[in-house]
Amino acid sequence: FTGDDSVLCSDPGTDHQLLIKVQFRVPVKLQSVRITGNAEDETAPQAVKIFQDKVSMGFDEAESEEAVQELALSEEDVNEGKPVQLRFVKFQSVKSLQIFVQENFGASQTSVKRLEFFGQPASSMDMKDWKPVKG
Repeated sequence: FTGDDSVLCSDPGTDHQLLIKVQFRVPVKLQSVRITGNAEDETAPQAVKIFQDKVSMGFDEAESEEAVQELALSEEDVNEGKPVQLRFVKFQSVKSLQIFVQENFGASQTSVKRLEFFGQPASSMDMKDWKPVKG
């Protein structure tokens, strides 16, 4: 997303479902996710399934397979952009996420205004183990 008016939308000619694939540069430990939308016009995500490291996943698999975590977002969660806690033990070394918006608040199209992840790199350098290289 590049501006205040940018949104990610499902295809209204097909259905309201949306499959978002996110790749991280390095493995990360995720604590929470913030999904912002507009529940007033019923386009905001409501039922969301989060998968991990299933890069070739399609809509059929997303619908039928068990997610690492399922989110039931409230109108307040999406309107105010409240971070939703993830099961931290399940998201310790994430390389990619597949976020499947299964349901919205009733519209024929789903819109996501903002998607944010909160966490840290899975491995960080311990300065006690650092050894200078003499050249």
